Amino acid sequence: TRVIVLIPIAIAINIVLGYTVQTILKLPIYLDSIGTILVGVLAGPIAGALTGILSNLIWQYAPGIGGGTIGPFAITAGVIGLLAGIWGQLAVYKSRPASGRQLILAAIAAAVIVIVVVIPIINNPAYTDPNNGYPSWVYTAAAVIAVVVAVVVVGFIYIRRDLAGLWVAVAGVVTGIIAAFVSAPISAIAFGGVTGGGTDLLVAALRQGGSDVLHASLGQGLFSDPIDKTITSFVVFMILSGLSGRLLARFPLGERLVRDRAA
Repeated sequence: TRVIVLIPIAIAINIVLGYTVQTILKLPIYLDSIGTILVGVLAGPIAGALTGILSNLIWQYAPGIGGGTIGPFAITAGVIGLLAGIWGQLAVYKSRPASGRQLILAAIAAAVIVIVVVIPIINNPAYTDPNNGYPSWVYTAAAVIAVVVAVVVVGFIYIRRDLAGLWVAVAGVVTGIIAAFVSAPISAIAFGGVTGGGTDLLVAALRQGGSDVLHASLGQGLFSDPIDKTITSFVVFMILSGLSGRLLARFPLGERLVRDRAA
């Protein structure tokens, strides 16, 4: 019953945030999977996948904000929810208090992971060569996003003294990479790489750099998705950290989040 009640709330969160970020602000990220990952971590792969799929389908046909290109990406959303359920079963989001050298190494490792994800876009001349006629701010924006996310991840791990931050970052990056490979063919075949969001700027940059539609869509996804899913994963982790152990334990995978706290 609790999962059934949570799913509509999660769908609403996905649609409201996703529509705001992608359609109104047109940022090169999505933030439309917070509810999906939250349900997956708490209730398992099936519930997570269902939340992701329904979010996109409802968003596609919702009065006022419906239409556009979000519907076909329900496949990607379902995969994200499925992966979130797997991370929940593996207790990735479980608090792991630590201190000393172990904590410092975890913070450095998490920062390195974030930076490595952004290296492809920084090294791609499509973004950095002014001869391509593309705005120079794209390179700056990529670097700023990488630095901000890395600082936040390191600060989160070190201030909270919790190794879970490293594993949450890893889960976010892996989820993002898989999502990029799933969504790239959809974007390229169904929409020619143009989906109407802020990520179209990145696709255009890669196209101007000589990539075909599929590789441009994949290149955009390999930048946007890992960063987006890392941010999303940390938002979910912070939400879960703020909930009581008694409340978490009432969900199917809740015990995997509170075991160490109870101890």
